[in-house]
Amino acid sequence: MLVFISWIILTGLVAAAAEARGRGFIAWFIVALFLSPVLGILLLLLFPNLKHDRLLEAAIAQRQRPPPPKASFLGRSDRVTIDRTPRPFEPDGVYAGVPYKVKADGSIEAIMQGAVVRFRDFEKFTGSIGGT
Repeated sequence: MLVFISWIILTGLVAAAAEARGRGFIAWFIVALFLSPVLGILLLLLFPNLKHDRLLEAAIAQRQRPPPPKASFLGRSDRVTIDRTPRPFEPDGVYAGVPYKVKADGSIEAIMQGAVVRFRDFEKFTGSIGGT
């Protein structure tokens, strides 16, 4: 009886691990139930992680999208743009308490008042904060 209960528990763990990797819970429960939980987990580890692949595809698709339209203030969209798309912000540094990131084209993105604000260059960024 103890062997049967531990077999079912281990089968459930294999199925839960399969679901975490983007596979079907019920299908892997049946595979692990009939083969064995040890063979089931080995088979699962041989197959690629579908959840990881989906995240990579989504990131690639996100990069291939055209940039969102720039918000403008008084018709001067070349000065400051605001991007409100939800994505993690990893700053390169902090200036006067404002986290900022330097982009490849030399522009600066900073978090100001809960939004990511883009400045044309570092001079515009420091000028908006009140620096010299």
